[in-house]
Amino acid sequence: MKHNRILMVMLVGLFTLSACGTQAKTTPTDLSKAEIDGLLQMVEEEKLAGDVYQTLFENTGLQNFANIVQSERRHQSAVQGLLQTYGISDPTANQKLGAFSNPEFSKLYQQLTAQGAKSNADALKVGALIEELDIADLNTLAAQTKRADVLGVYDNLTRGSRNHLRSFDYTLKTQTNQTYQPTHLSQAEYNAIINSPQEKGNGGGMAGCHQGQGKGKGACTQSNQVDFD
Repeated sequence: MKHNRILMVMLVGLFTLSACGTQAKTTPTDLSKAEIDGLLQMVEEEKLAGDVYQTLFENTGLQNFANIVQSERRHQSAVQGLLQTYGISDPTANQKLGAFSNPEFSKLYQQLTAQGAKSNADALKVGALIEELDIADLNTLAAQTKRADVLGVYDNLTRGSRNHLRSFDYTLKTQTNQTYQPTHLSQAEYNAIINSPQEKGNGGGMAGCHQGQGKGKGACTQSNQVDFD
């Protein structure tokens, strides 16, 4: 009888430890409202970039968009991973091209694709606009959190956007002889980015075309592409 009581105590103890361990793994750490709003904003902002670029590639055939859209999908997936970790409903789940939970993003999609459809130069300027907006927003959101996992994703996304911005700026200058005027970053911040080298990332993908590319629509080659993240 004594042995049975000891065995029962041991089994109860093991069950309690197991339950506690499971709870520790599945219960998300609470985020502030600002942190939650930031993740919800960025997952739709990354979808916006991917949707616009996909549409602009279909309209222009510019290889920059074909390459960068794959990066944007990975960026969106990275934010979706954080939403899943923290038990937050994903507003982009099952949304079709150009469709968004936030009507402001739906409006932006329509405006940006219409602007980019005017010419190759306009399309590239739309790309630069989206990337500088991403950078500005990510800088703001990164200042609102101290969570290492969130900051890690934001850092990767910001680095990717800097690479994309360099790609769009370079192609705009070399293929259309036009320049882009920033609206979300200061001219000094913009110049600091486009005048610095492409940055290596963790994804191993390709961001677009870098210096040395040809001037045709499909001018990007393996030798002149760079890491997207």
